[in-house]
Amino acid sequence: MRPLYKGDGFPYWTRRVPFAVNLRNFFLLAAAVIATSSSWAEIEWEPVVYPKDELYPSMIFSTATLKPGEDVFAKWAGHVLGQENGVVGVSIDGLKSGDMVRVEVKPNAVMEGGVFEGKIPKRADTWKIFPNPKFRFDALLSTKQATPLSVTFKVSVNDKDLGEQTRDVTLQTINDCMFAVSESDEEGDVSDYSWLFAAYVNENHPWIDGILREALDTGIVSSFDGYQSGDPAVVADQVFAIWHVLQERGFRYSDITTTATDSDDVARQHVRLFDDAIKARQANCVDGSVLMASILRKIGLNPYLVSIPGHMFLAVDLDEEGEKTIAIETTMMGEKADEASEGVDWISKKDLKVRRKAPGWFAFEAAVQAGNEELNDAWDKLEDPKEMDYQIIDIAEARKMGIIPISYREPSK
Repeated sequence: MRPLYKGDGFPYWTRRVPFAVNLRNFFLLAAAVIATSSSWAEIEWEPVVYPKDELYPSMIFSTATLKPGEDVFAKWAGHVLGQENGVVGVSIDGLKSGDMVRVEVKPNAVMEGGVFEGKIPKRADTWKIFPNPKFRFDALLSTKQATPLSVTFKVSVNDKDLGEQTRDVTLQTINDCMFAVSESDEEGDVSDYSWLFAAYVNENHPWIDGILREALDTGIVSSFDGYQSGDPAVVADQVFAIWHVLQERGFRYSDITTTATDSDDVARQHVRLFDDAIKARQANCVDGSVLMASILRKIGLNPYLVSIPGHMFLAVDLDEEGEKTIAIETTMMGEKADEASEGVDWISKKDLKVRRKAPGWFAFEAAVQAGNEELNDAWDKLEDPKEMDYQIIDIAEARKMGIIPISYREPSK
């Protein structure tokens, strides 16, 4: 900028003071102004919503009580402050050590908002900061259709307001289970979230008691005592009794997996909640597996969800130590069988001879044989940590980590 001259040939700001001294002060002042303005200009920020500008109610709800330090979420690269497993926050560039930062996420339909306030511990190119918002869990559980959601953030640094930004995201349904996220274009940069299927196993569902009463009425078992008998054959009877009741209720396989929105970066599966599957009397491989797992866990057994590419089936321990395990192909629910299967080795011949007299046993036996074959075929890859498409989801371990079941909601009248 050129100086304005005031008749005497000197710039107007130099009047009545020695020129050299005043010029020095001017440059010092100008440098300070430039430095101050540039420090603010260097700070840039943008909203972050994980994953890929989508929110998954099932993940938010089921991990609300996750134990501190549980390493189940993908770790944010770089420097992070705030909520350890945050899904709504901001990415800020240009912060210095000692800067005081305030990040606010405003209330909306599914959250009451939240604030992070803190000091930046060291200079870094980028800091990701996640407030800990109070989510409206009833609203999350009620989300039956994917819907747009506006998430608004406000940022200030050293009491300097850096404005607001709003990110329009997709709120997915409570039935959408996110099980893998491609974090970048780099091959193999994929985060595994298959453990989220454990949230759909709901051993607390009030309808389970009715199913157990029906199972007792069949006379297959006189009680559900879990592993107390110490006899794997007796445990198998309990599993069969539950399978038989679902068969008698007319359950059928139904390959419904389509979700309302598509994504190249987030792999997800539509999963029926327990009551939805019971009312529909139909289930795909995931629905049937989580349905059976819910009931088996209710009676004190240890069920597992076995996930392989494009498919899921169920496994359950027949003894408390987990030394004897069977798998069940739940897509065979509803199929009839009039003949015994070959090569049955998971129950003694003596016990098998007695059980083959029971109506419906052949169908159960066939489902176990099919499941065992699948489990054996996939075992090497299930044990290989590099094979992310092959996972055994231990429901008991998921509960120990703090992953809770998605709660049943009474339908509104």
